[in-house]
Amino acid sequence: MGFDLSEEQRAIRETMARFAVERLAPGAAERDRSAEFPAALVSELAALGGMAMKTSTMDEGPGADNLAYALAVEAVARADASVAVIMVASNLSAAILAANATEDQRNRFLRPVARGERGALSFGLTEPGAGSDAAAIRTTARSQGDTWIIDGTKQWITGAAGAEVFVIFAKTPEAGEGAVTCFIVEADAPGFSLGRVEDKMGLRSSGTAQLHFNGVRVPAANVVGQVGQGYRVALGALAPSRVAIAAQSLGIAERAFELGLSYAQERQVFGQPVAAFQNSRFVLADMRCALDQAWLLMLRAARLLDNGIPIRGEASMAKLVASETCGRVVDQMLQLHGGNGYSREYEIERLYRDARVMRIYEGTSEIQREVIARDLLGN
Repeated sequence: MGFDLSEEQRAIRETMARFAVERLAPGAAERDRSAEFPAALVSELAALGGMAMKTSTMDEGPGADNLAYALAVEAVARADASVAVIMVASNLSAAILAANATEDQRNRFLRPVARGERGALSFGLTEPGAGSDAAAIRTTARSQGDTWIIDGTKQWITGAAGAEVFVIFAKTPEAGEGAVTCFIVEADAPGFSLGRVEDKMGLRSSGTAQLHFNGVRVPAANVVGQVGQGYRVALGALAPSRVAIAAQSLGIAERAFELGLSYAQERQVFGQPVAAFQNSRFVLADMRCALDQAWLLMLRAARLLDNGIPIRGEASMAKLVASETCGRVVDQMLQLHGGNGYSREYEIERLYRDARVMRIYEGTSEIQREVIARDLLGN
């Protein structure tokens, strides 16, 4: 399918892989235990361009293409999936700004992140009563002169615990029934507060939290795109972000496979390695095939995006297959570890917990199947 890497793509992946191995992997287990937001590491990754990777050089970003970005996410996720999802959420927000921001917004918000002078951006759409059904959001914004006043609550917001700038969505009834508008909100805005940081099963240091808006006044200059066009703004970045989550899933799965393969070769049972038993060998063979199949779908989707071809079903296929493959691979690799795999002393246990949410966020597996079906049926 023509997946040879350019020098630039290879260099980006190597840079991110080196950072992941040297800076992320050593403390990943401790960060998982403490659930502490890795602010210093996020700043280091931002300095490498990791928080706005696809931002063009005109906006002082690295100008990475979708394939290079996906490979970077996969490399980071192998070491620490929590940092990888902070990276994905920031890049999603940066992509929205790159496609819709005014020159003033670029100077104040996008370019400082692209230059690595600010940390991660955070994306705020989900609410307590609006997950897969994004149209059900209840956060509202009403205009008052040259200001918008925002009230409501967001939930499950990745990276919120350490973010300074949020790209959020609110209902704006004056623009029409069901109309939604995208806004930039700064963390020090009066009336804005960080709510509960979620005590999650996995991705424990990703700083996932609630956001509370109590009469937050946002200047009209912080409206992203057109008033009432928030869904269009969000949907424009959704397919590339699903490809990134596919890459994150592959990073977790590849690390799990690496651990399982090594353990099966080293662990002795009944006088021989676990890998000597046919069942173990078949598991390894099947999981390697499944991983490569998922890789091909992810790479195809990234290539299509880089060729300027609009994708919907292909992005959902990549996300669906990679996330579900991730779950199967991690489960099978834990099984190869036997009882040891159930212990927090072994890395595979953390990967097992991190892997579960891949089938939930950025569109559940059920939503992905629906998108694929609609694409096939033309509706």
